[in-house]
Amino acid sequence: MFPDGETVARALGATPLNRKDLALGGWDGDTPLWLYILREAAVQGGGDRLGAVGGRIVAEVLVEIVRQDPEPYLSSNPSWRPTLPSHQPRIFKIRDLLVLAG
Repeated sequence: MFPDGETVARALGATPLNRKDLALGGWDGDTPLWLYILREAAVQGGGDRLGAVGGRIVAEVLVEIVRQDPEPYLSSNPSWRPTLPSHQPRIFKIRDLLVLAG
C-alpha cells in the first residue's frame, strides 16, 4: 500500500493540509498522495507550482538521478559555478537559463 498525502507531509516535517484546503467534500479517509499533491499545488502554489510535498518529491528524485550518474559533471568538478549572465551576480537560476534560451 502507498502512503497517503498527510502521512508523507508529516514525514517531511510539513504541516498537512486541512480538510477545507483539501476540498474533498464528505471524504473522510486519508488523501491519496497523487490527489494530495494536486490540491497542495492549488493551495500553496496557486496551481502554477508544486507545494512543499510535491516539490520535495520532485527535487529528491532529480538529486538521486544526479547521484546515480557514474560521471556527473558536478562530481568531477565540484567547485564549478555558472559563468553565464544572470539577474543577480553569482546567483544563477533556471529563469536565467530560460532567458538565454529565448
